[in-house]
Amino acid sequence: MKSSRTWEVFIIMLTLVPFMVLAVVYSYLPDQVPVHFNASLEPDRYGGKEELWIIPVLLNGMLYFLFKYIPKLDPKNQINKMGNNWLYLRTAITLCLTALSCGIIYITAAAVSVDGTIIKVSALDPAYLFGIIGMLFAILGNYMPAIKPNYFVGIRTPWTLENELVWRKTHRLGGKLFLIGGIIIALSAFIFTSDIVFWILMSISLLLVFITFIYSYQLFKTLSHE
Repeated sequence: MKSSRTWEVFIIMLTLVPFMVLAVVYSYLPDQVPVHFNASLEPDRYGGKEELWIIPVLLNGMLYFLFKYIPKLDPKNQINKMGNNWLYLRTAITLCLTALSCGIIYITAAAVSVDGTIIKVSALDPAYLFGIIGMLFAILGNYMPAIKPNYFVGIRTPWTLENELVWRKTHRLGGKLFLIGGIIIALSAFIFTSDIVFWILMSISLLLVFITFIYSYQLFKTLSHE
């Protein structure tokens, strides 16, 4: 129990890092800052600097409470049956999201020149952000086979939720695909331009959804006729 509490404190500390980073740079930012960038890290929308708080609130704060209390909402208590795997998964996801939030905040700060004008970001290699997203895919793939059937986390199609065997086999396949896809995304980030990596990310994401959706349907259909 003590170890679990210590781990929870560690997750909270990771969650708070982007808030602290933004608090440090906030006073140095002009009132209007870039709040959205295209795949080439060029600013394409601007807004008040207070909008930047949305980044850590959504990516870190909201997801912390979501992952923390989802097990309490699970009517079958399946998520808690994952034991330490759920704690490790939360930690890994929090670490990736913290790095992603800090990267986005840094990009925004780097886009503001000394005289307050907005410039194209060149100080940060886009590979950093796409590499983190690839790592997140790989981490999800690694833990996916350990996820028990539930209504909140995992590959939730009508057929995986209906049949436990379909759930297990779909997540076994999904785990391999997410792991391979994540590695491809991460490696691509250091080989191709950011525009190309963006479309690789989109293509792999759609492909993963399509394959696991069709696989779960076909498997359920096959088992139903046995």
